[in-house]
Amino acid sequence: MATIYAGPGKIFINSIALQPEGENGPINISINEETAQIATAMHGRVTEQLVDQTAEITCKPFDNWGSLATLFPARIGAKVGATAAALVIGGRPHGAADLATKVWTPDGRLYDAVRTAVVGHPSLHLGIGKALFGDVKVSVIGATGIAMGASGYLFTANAITESAAADPGGNMTMSDFIRGAWIGAWGAVTGFTAIEAEDEWTVETSVKYSALKVQGRTLAMKLDSVGFMAKVKPYGPTHTQITGIVGGHTQGQRLGSADLILTGPSSKTITLKNAELRGAGFNFGGTSLGTGEIGFVNEMQFTAGAPQSLIEFSA
Repeated sequence: MATIYAGPGKIFINSIALQPEGENGPINISINEETAQIATAMHGRVTEQLVDQTAEITCKPFDNWGSLATLFPARIGAKVGATAAALVIGGRPHGAADLATKVWTPDGRLYDAVRTAVVGHPSLHLGIGKALFGDVKVSVIGATGIAMGASGYLFTANAITESAAADPGGNMTMSDFIRGAWIGAWGAVTGFTAIEAEDEWTVETSVKYSALKVQGRTLAMKLDSVGFMAKVKPYGPTHTQITGIVGGHTQGQRLGSADLILTGPSSKTITLKNAELRGAGFNFGGTSLGTGEIGFVNEMQFTAGAPQSLIEFSA
C-alpha cells in the first residue's frame, strides 16, 4: 500500500513554532518553477526551459504573542518589546547566512527548507472570536553556494525525512494567547480616545519585496516599501466628530497627526505611529450600526535622518 500523507503539522523558524490556527488548519508548501517557452514559427511551442526555482511555505498562525518578533522583524520598521525598529529599504530579508524553516508532522516527517525568510507579513484581526493573525508567507530561495539542481538547493539533501524525524522544537503554549476586545485611542482627539469596534479592528500590512536575479535565477530579495493601516467600524465617535476631522482635511495635506494606540487583553498594546484618519462613511437601514468603516494611515518620522518605528508592539 502506498504511503498516505495526511494529518497536521507545525512550522519551526527562528527558534519558535508557528502552530496553524483552527481545526485542520493548513500549512502549504509549494515549489515554483519559472520556465521560458521555446518555439519555432513552423511548429509553435517545442519545449520549455527552466529559468528559476523557488518555494513558499504558508500558514495562518495561532494567536501566540511571542511570534511577533519573527512575523514583524525590526527590518520592516516594527518595534517589538524592547527591540527597536531598524527599517532598511533595500535590505535583504534572507540575510548573510542561511536560516532554515522546518515543517514537522506528528508522524515523524520533516521538510527542511534551507534558505528562508518571512516575506508575507500578516494582517492583524483584533476582536472577540477573531483569530489574531492573517496569512504568513515564508520565501525559500536557493541555498548559499549551491547550484540549482544540486543537493540542498531548496531542501536539505533534496529529500524529505519520511519517518522518525525528531521534533525540531517549539512547544505549544497558551501563556501568551491573545484574543479579545481591543479599544483604540487616537491621541487626545475629542471623541476618539475610547474607540470600540462594532466587529473588529484590523491592521493591514503592506510590505513589498522584489527579487534580485542573475540569468533569471533568484539570488536574493530586497525590501521596497512598508505601510500599515488600521481599519474599524467605530462605536464611540459621533458622526459630527468624524465629519469634522475628515472635512477639515485640506488638499495636499500630509496624513500624519497623533499615535493610534490599541489596547487589548492582558494590557497588550499595538501603536500605529503618527496616524491620521482617512475616509469615513455612514450607513442607514439593515441590522448593522450606522457608522461605516474608517481608516488610519501613518506618516514616517525621522530622528537625525533615521526613520523611526512605524508600528510598535508591547512585550
